[in-house]
Amino acid sequence: MTRSLDSRPAAGPSTATPTGLRQRLADLRGPAVAPHPLDARALAALAANPGCHRRALLDGAGIDKGALARALGSPATFGQSQFAFVRGNAFEARVKGDGGAELIRLLRERLGEGSHEPGPDPAPAPDLSAVGPEGRAARTALALRDATATGRWTLLDHPLLALPVAGTPVYLEPDAVVVHPDGSWTVVEIKSFAMIDGAADTSKVGAAARQAAVYALALEDVAGRLPMPSGPGDDEDGVARPLGHENNPGSGPGAHTRADDPATVADRTQGRQHDGTGPARPLALPEDSHATAPHPAGADGAARSHPDDAPVSGRTRAARVRHHILLVCPKDFSNLPAAELVDVRKQLATTRRQLARLTRVEDIAAALPPDTTFDLRLADDGRTATRPAAELATAVESVGAAYAPECLAACELAFHCRARAREAGAVETLGRGVRGELGALTTVGSVLSAALGETGDPADPTVAALRRAAALRAEALAGCGTGPGAGGAS
Repeated sequence: MTRSLDSRPAAGPSTATPTGLRQRLADLRGPAVAPHPLDARALAALAANPGCHRRALLDGAGIDKGALARALGSPATFGQSQFAFVRGNAFEARVKGDGGAELIRLLRERLGEGSHEPGPDPAPAPDLSAVGPEGRAARTALALRDATATGRWTLLDHPLLALPVAGTPVYLEPDAVVVHPDGSWTVVEIKSFAMIDGAADTSKVGAAARQAAVYALALEDVAGRLPMPSGPGDDEDGVARPLGHENNPGSGPGAHTRADDPATVADRTQGRQHDGTGPARPLALPEDSHATAPHPAGADGAARSHPDDAPVSGRTRAARVRHHILLVCPKDFSNLPAAELVDVRKQLATTRRQLARLTRVEDIAAALPPDTTFDLRLADDGRTATRPAAELATAVESVGAAYAPECLAACELAFHCRARAREAGAVETLGRGVRGELGALTTVGSVLSAALGETGDPADPTVAALRRAAALRAEALAGCGTGPGAGGAS
């Protein structure tokens, strides 16, 4: 299940938001309007469309896109029913019951032989409560550090993670994070869709993998910033290494590898086996989900090592984020849990790359007219917008969008953007693949005109292909005696 958290800026120099930007974003929301939370599902959708400045600005400013879409007359038609929400919460409570014993059992079962045996006592579950999201995020970071140094199975129930996105911090709350005795961390995703005969709906599994990749990315950020305490985390030279570093005997003495090191990321995205604790059985995902199964051997068949495979010495216990997440779903048609490991290395690489491409929110806001605001001017009931839809539409259109049909399943403003794209005759309504093939032809009208030979350079490969397709269509219609005969495309 996914919970939403406030996206206010975190304290500290690394994630502090300038006062001027905070005020500008507050002006865009409207006076006394609280920021709308941004969760991992929305962040995964944002990362999937990094060229959409509209979504980046609205999400960064904490504007409720659902309410904005209703005020514009184009409400979204997707969401989770109340029944599904209650059922999901009940299933999650069952999975985490008994101190998380069932959850750790499922994880060890999936890891196979070689995983650490839990002790006789229940796995500790640190208290992560604190004042405000900044306090909870800091408390989570400390709990992760302490659990890594302890060397025991530890369950963090709904930890809070901070991830900088487009210049502003976003707070994310995964269902759970399990800390292994060797210091590694596993993201746990608990979903209410069924896993029947060991398989689940591939589109839903792909969505869960992309969401979990956002959590793993936030954990890598935590691992790279927190220092290990002295003592159990000291290396042979007596120096405490930052979390996210570990000694790799296969790369020479004293070599350390960070989780976000470019060489390490490149190695991981080539499908190499990363978990030396036992066999992993990731669910099969569709082609467009970019999931990979473990690949213990290279192209030449020779076994290859990975930094994650390095054994942890008795004196070194450095944190690392495992790139197989544990997906827990109801088994068949019951309420019993079933689990599988899902490899999210490709989703991690894709999300990291696309988030890096996002234009910073302050740059987008600086390009807007000074009086731009998305304030709905809600009535006393707190739901009815009193601001004219035409004014809101003008404000929305002042920010560039990158519409694609995939937005219909992920963005509340998709129906409004689709209507505008259709009015403009934009080829984006036909899909990203078609848009990429058409090159400089950006409207349906220009495409038809080029196909009919009215416009366009015949030497242009795109124009030549369109005219060839139009000629073949006319020939086919003439052969069957329908349509305009041999008169050309219509």
